[in-house]
Amino acid sequence: FDTEEISITVVVTPHGPARNVASLPRVGLAFAATHKLSQLTWLGRGPGETYPDRKVGADWAVHCGDVDSQHVDYIVPSENGGKADVHWAALTDPKRPGHGLLMKYQCDEAAPQADRPSDSVSEKRPASTRGAQLNVSRWSLAELESATHRHELPARHAASSRPVHVHLDTAHAGIGGMGEGGAKLWATATQFLVNPKQGPWTYRVVMRPIGADVWQHCGQ
Repeated sequence: FDTEEISITVVVTPHGPARNVASLPRVGLAFAATHKLSQLTWLGRGPGETYPDRKVGADWAVHCGDVDSQHVDYIVPSENGGKADVHWAALTDPKRPGHGLLMKYQCDEAAPQADRPSDSVSEKRPASTRGAQLNVSRWSLAELESATHRHELPARHAASSRPVHVHLDTAHAGIGGMGEGGAKLWATATQFLVNPKQGPWTYRVVMRPIGADVWQHCGQ
């Protein structure tokens, strides 16, 4: 890799009770970035919220928007605003055009099976996954899960001053709604689960700083 890049190889192996659950919720890494990196650009599904079992109607293209607008303001806060099939993403500072962080996802493992209307068995990654699952939020998962109503989210009216929490997952379970071919609308289809017995998962994340000399995206 170049001298300006950091290449992180991630290997995840489930142990103990984690091997016996029906599905892992996600497999990936998480970190927090400065609040100043409030503009998101990504190559993947979008521009709205997409997940492995909620993405067919979304375009796979380069999308752009501010971090705060990715939040879906559910009455009961939870995981939200995900982006499926992401190949790369950039967080930039709108007050300093061309400055930020570029993240590239790389995985050499075989692509998952194609999704089927009649459902199928679970594998390492949900069916038809073709990249990483990305999430950026002003709130951590712990903060989202501890709030019973959206008004309980901390600093709700000053969100832009909070860090940007980033999740970049190589596998992320579906959110449900079409279990058993539609027979159980509250359930997640088996083909969109993450089978813990199929591990380990190996992938790379390459990060590099963005400078005005290499980043020409208009940010709109």
